Amino acid sequence: MYSILIIDDEPIVKIALRSILPWEEHGFSICGTASNGLEALPLIGQHHPDVIITDLKMPGMDGLELIRILKEQGYPGEILVLSNYEDFDSVRSALLLGAADYLLKIKIQPDTLLACLNKTVEKLKDRVPSHWETEKKDPKENMQALLLEFFRKDAKLSDFIAEHDKTRLAFMEASCAICYVTFEKFLSNEAFSISGNLLRDMILDAVQGVLQPYILVLNDYSALVVFSQAELSGSEIKVEQLVKKLYNRFTMYQSFAPDMPYQEMMKNYEEARSVFREFSSSEGHYKADVAKTLEYMEENYMYRLTLASISANVNLSSSYLCRIFKSEVGTSITNYLNNLRVRKAATLIKENTLSMKEISSMVGIDDQLYFSRLFKKYMGISPSEYGKKYHQ
Repeated sequence: MYSILIIDDEPIVKIALRSILPWEEHGFSICGTASNGLEALPLIGQHHPDVIITDLKMPGMDGLELIRILKEQGYPGEILVLSNYEDFDSVRSALLLGAADYLLKIKIQPDTLLACLNKTVEKLKDRVPSHWETEKKDPKENMQALLLEFFRKDAKLSDFIAEHDKTRLAFMEASCAICYVTFEKFLSNEAFSISGNLLRDMILDAVQGVLQPYILVLNDYSALVVFSQAELSGSEIKVEQLVKKLYNRFTMYQSFAPDMPYQEMMKNYEEARSVFREFSSSEGHYKADVAKTLEYMEENYMYRLTLASISANVNLSSSYLCRIFKSEVGTSITNYLNNLRVRKAATLIKENTLSMKEISSMVGIDDQLYFSRLFKKYMGISPSEYGKKYHQ
């Protein structure tokens, strides 16, 4: 199994690459993603990827600088660069620095990507092991299986740790936080589709380079994410911030957003298991007030909506609605409404029958310039660029 690290500052590109192939069926695994070279370097040192797929133009540290550093450090793997048509000079520089090949973003298809990867890993078969090489088996995978066993069992924490005394499980006695990510409420919707691997990859993409939680995939539509409270506190990051980021990742990829209840500052994994069971026993349905708010926005997103008008139409106070909506949905009403409008616009752009001005107006945004900015914020690319991806 060859491991791959993806580096690109556009979330939609990383998500597209993660989902373009059934990676493991072809002998590859995605070990992580990063948004630039600075974010990538510690991940490369941690995971020792066999192949790096990197964009060239990124803020912080671009692809060329990253390639220079890796070559100076003796990185033994292969590097593929992503480019646009206008990046020819940068691509040439990357190849001169030692990149194995390049891929045009606009032309990437599953078969061409796979052919390029297979050609690239041929070069790895006869390589001489270097100081970068470590045992490929990831001990974290074994730990995740063990933790999954704990969350599904009723054993006391002390007994479980004693039973697995050869494995270092003392961290389970420390304070932690959890986030339960589930699409259970969409299972009856024929348009809904996701897999356990994609679910794990989307979560990884949201937290990679920031935190290293345990991601316990429960089935094809739900996962439990367990954070170290000490790591959260040390990085001054709250789970709420990660939930918001994760919400944006999911809705960028598809029109379905999961339930994501979370809780911080729990005493240990035993308390976390109890909270997780409370979450999972009530999964799949929003409370009535939130459900009717979601329904109202779905039916009226094309009109001018404000927090005051929404709360008035669902007969709730604005402050109460804001509080319960964010608690259950994982994001603010404004963010949800903007995301909803952008997703509806993306569907209309794919149909290729209306102008951008018409589409903007149809999703409740009269200012086309604001619409373009909003679309790029949530989708990672402009409306016109998005259209070109489907109608080239």
